[in-house]
Amino acid sequence: MELSFIAIGIASLAYDAAIFVNHGLTAFMWFWPLFAFINFLMFGLVRYVKHRNREKKEINLRPFIFAFTTYGLCVSTLAVLLLVIFSNASTVAQKNLDYVIVLGTDLVDNKISKSLKRRLDKAIEYARENPNTVFVLSGGRSDYDRSTEATVMYHYMIKAGVPEKNLLLEFYSDSTQEKVGFSLRTIKQDHEQKMLANRVRHNSAIDGRKWPGDDIIIGVERPLSIGIITSEFNLFRAGEIAKRYGFPDACPMATKTDELMLVHLATREAVALFKDRLIGNI
Repeated sequence: MELSFIAIGIASLAYDAAIFVNHGLTAFMWFWPLFAFINFLMFGLVRYVKHRNREKKEINLRPFIFAFTTYGLCVSTLAVLLLVIFSNASTVAQKNLDYVIVLGTDLVDNKISKSLKRRLDKAIEYARENPNTVFVLSGGRSDYDRSTEATVMYHYMIKAGVPEKNLLLEFYSDSTQEKVGFSLRTIKQDHEQKMLANRVRHNSAIDGRKWPGDDIIIGVERPLSIGIITSEFNLFRAGEIAKRYGFPDACPMATKTDELMLVHLATREAVALFKDRLIGNI
């Protein structure tokens, strides 16, 4: 049994080194050396207990039982959270959504990362098939970048041919909770402005005054259809946050994650999911 702790510890350190070599310093990298240390510590505890038993010396087992129980509960909780994340990581196809939120992620040297490019490419593909959908590009500026994520995303989509009128920017957010919450607020404000403009144009038509643009037909207001584009590991939490803000039917639209980074990012997401559930964000 103790050899499994050594194997897990060595694998954690090797994985952390692989991330550093291929992607440099990234958020949450401290987790793997810490996890390795915990496993090496568990190995030491097992060896100590076995050594004391061989010498037939008395030992207070309560601290060891507590340590092993805590370790087991933490690993089990992490496994359950990862299962929940990946079992809710599939895309639901839905055409002609009113709005699609594109969640930003960290830039690399003030440029689009591979992960963010995948999200934007999916948004561009959807925009070509659904030309009336409005996209909310969400993401603020980190301490290491000159531009906001939303601004960099905007230029990428404009260059790809997405009309400017179909793009809204939300560049104040930092966390996933803020990105979803602020984006939904941006959508509400934009929708209210459009509804107000429609009423003005409708009333002007009734009064016989001309109003530039197409004729507007005022009907029963329907619920907004909203989608969320983000990486597969982030999709479940983003949807849960949207539910908390009053949008339980947000359409999930997942993008693939770099194979090397998947375990790292999914583990970070599991910790964030646990934290958000604990403090009541979702």
